[in-house]
Amino acid sequence: MVDLSPFYLKATYPGRYGFTVTAGPVWPGLAPALPLEYLQRLILGNHHFGDDWRLEAVGREAEDLVIFTTQTTVVGEAADPEEVREFMEKRRLLLLDGMAIGHPGALSFYRDPDQLAAFDAHPANVLKDRDGVILPIDLILVEAGDALAAQLESALG
Repeated sequence: MVDLSPFYLKATYPGRYGFTVTAGPVWPGLAPALPLEYLQRLILGNHHFGDDWRLEAVGREAEDLVIFTTQTTVVGEAADPEEVREFMEKRRLLLLDGMAIGHPGALSFYRDPDQLAAFDAHPANVLKDRDGVILPIDLILVEAGDALAAQLESALG
């Protein structure tokens, strides 16, 4: 048996894979994520923020797909919005001022060169450990397609 104590085991709800962000008629908005979009979001977190999400299994409950992942257990307190902004700016992600997608009041960020966008940055999704290290968890991360990128670039001003 594998010891998972330093890890958090997560299973998606059957047939539900969180959210993604898509271009809207005027402004971007939330949309249900497809399984591949959910997995891409985890890969983006691993690559850009040093997360350690791992795919453990894929199963079925009734007729719906369930995805099982693990993540290193993260302990910390909520980072304040200024700390989140500074953390993102060090990674060249710029604040999309006034664009709260996901949780009410959440911060959103965009990086033009590679069209990386990060949404739903709110206190439960961005922690700070006892050493002051910022730990983003469960952000909605997307590589923006052209239509979404155009809307995000216009929001940058």
